Amino acid sequence: MSRAPRVICLDVDGTLTDGVRGPAYPGAIEAVLALRDRAPVRLVTNTTSVPHRELAAFLGSQGLLDSADALWTPVRVARDALRERGHDSGILIADPPQRPDYEWFREDPTGPAVLLATEAHDWTVAALQPAFRRLLDGAAFYTLTRNRYYRKAGAMVTDVGGVAAFLAFTGGREPETLGKPSRLLFEAIAADASSSVKEMLMVGDDAEVDVAASMALGMQAVLVKTGKYRDGDETRVTPKPTAVLGHIADLPEWIRSR
Repeated sequence: MSRAPRVICLDVDGTLTDGVRGPAYPGAIEAVLALRDRAPVRLVTNTTSVPHRELAAFLGSQGLLDSADALWTPVRVARDALRERGHDSGILIADPPQRPDYEWFREDPTGPAVLLATEAHDWTVAALQPAFRRLLDGAAFYTLTRNRYYRKAGAMVTDVGGVAAFLAFTGGREPETLGKPSRLLFEAIAADASSSVKEMLMVGDDAEVDVAASMALGMQAVLVKTGKYRDGDETRVTPKPTAVLGHIADLPEWIRSR
């Protein structure tokens, strides 16, 4: 690594914990504590199924988070960006447990935006028709993530990206992504830490979203072989990872050795 990171961004599900609100991986808590001695640590997750407050409380109870403000989720960016643009009303595609995070979004079938927040595992195609029709009429399209899949209870399941692709194809509107790897997200994190995007390090188990896309923004990025990682993932993306490690517990020593 040519430069020491001024901010260390860590993915959560699959990197620090075994699944959403799962147990911390061996050595993860100790790694986070060691990393905090070197630079500000921010937990950056595309998890959309758990409200920010609940996820922050869980990670705090695990010893992985020292402040709710150090947890960055796509909804933080969505709230600020859509309010600023006057797009904080329209059609919200979200499950009931998610809705406390969206009290700022006014649901209006004729509003200017369609905001996608769920993997829609329990939705029907029929339930997505109002959003589809609104996109045809020219509404702005936002998605919290475009991740393809994640690991849940030991099996791969589809993520928000599949629903985003369906609506983009049928509605003829490409969505703006508000979570990783959005520049909006990383610029907000950098500004909060009085740093810049190019001075940050991203660490995660998703070779495409956590690693390659972050590196395309000028960041350094490390891929860990846990969570959704599959053998050879690092060879299937461009740019290639700055490094590939077995698990998060290896990260503090890797940084010290550079």
